Amino acid sequence: MADGNPLNCRRCPSFCCKMAGQVEVSLTDRRRLAKRLGLSLAEFDEKHVVRSGRTRCIKLEDVTCQFLGKDKNCTVYEARPTDCRGYVCWDQDDKTVYHFALLTQAAMRTVRTMERHVLEED
Repeated sequence: MADGNPLNCRRCPSFCCKMAGQVEVSLTDRRRLAKRLGLSLAEFDEKHVVRSGRTRCIKLEDVTCQFLGKDKNCTVYEARPTDCRGYVCWDQDDKTVYHFALLTQAAMRTVRTMERHVLEED
């Protein structure tokens, strides 16, 4: 599959929720998430919001999202923040997440071919 082509998100081990950068949350996002979880805004902020400077987040860099379930699905999907709604790994400047997802979805024969090419370059 060529670089930048869409992947099957259902076949990915949730790399966007594990590796991709921080997830900022606006006041609207926080209210929507609080409602989904049956919390007041203050309770949600205290329990789930972390700070990155002046920015409020539910996920910091290189940390697994607190709302990723054991089944690799988002536990607050219907109320997910704007950052999550707009994130598409193949549209990002940094292709790290995309390449990891691509590798997990490739047939083993393709992975071995890629591996040989990398070893030949060394």
